[in-house]
Amino acid sequence: MRAAAKRRGIEITSISRPIRPSDFKDFNLIIAMDESNKSDILEQITRWSKREGLSVDVHEKVQLMCSYCEKHDETEVPDPYYGGPQGFEKVLDILEDACSSLLENILAGKSQKGDH
Repeated sequence: MRAAAKRRGIEITSISRPIRPSDFKDFNLIIAMDESNKSDILEQITRWSKREGLSVDVHEKVQLMCSYCEKHDETEVPDPYYGGPQGFEKVLDILEDACSSLLENILAGKSQKGDH
């Protein structure tokens, strides 16, 4: 993934980490790459909500990355390792599409696509 991104002038220097209860307080938006990720995150909300004092609407912060896509029809970001060398290019195409729209939404003060 890093090599494919680098060819596009994108430097990937960070890695993922497990979600924490504080993330639901610290961030306005939690992005999941696929339904499995989203389901896992929502399960954590259920597990942590009373213990951590999470608000009842915190689940609305969890959105699928592909919900921001404007050019691609995918509903989930696929695992690039199953798509051969082109899998990484496809994932980067999807992410660039989604990130462009996501940025527009953030700049417009919207946390979810379609918010008014």
